[in-house]
Amino acid sequence: MPASPHIAPALASLSFHHLGLAVASRDDAFRYLASLGYSPGNSVFDPLQRVNLAMHHHPTMPDIEVIWPGDGPSPVDKLIEKTGSMIYHICYACPDADAALGALSAAGNEVITLSPPTAAVLFDGQEVSFHHVSGFGLIEILHTSLQPGRQQPE
Repeated sequence: MPASPHIAPALASLSFHHLGLAVASRDDAFRYLASLGYSPGNSVFDPLQRVNLAMHHHPTMPDIEVIWPGDGPSPVDKLIEKTGSMIYHICYACPDADAALGALSAAGNEVITLSPPTAAVLFDGQEVSFHHVSGFGLIEILHTSLQPGRQQPE
């Protein structure tokens, strides 16, 4: 589907990647996703984010990243304490995150960077960053530009 003529080219390069689901414990979330036909993908503990992460894939529904606390304090603790479990972020893959974020701001959106690009264990060291978009919520950007030492996907 071609991009709308009203969308800045830098924003047209954003592609949906997954939804982030924060939970206190993974078992109920895994059972629910399995009942819908999701299959488990990579599962890791990310020491930089201090959370456990597990991707779940479905042939026709959005990918879901299940996030639950590790053994120490984590960024999702307060969220889970207040809401129990909830989808709290949307992730986009993007080859030029700086241009996309600049275009969002130029379009009148207030964008606050909460976490600068950081290597993500779940995505084989590709960088992710987190941003709050006023009036929308939390977005994660998976930086898909070619990084030093990485091969371009075929």
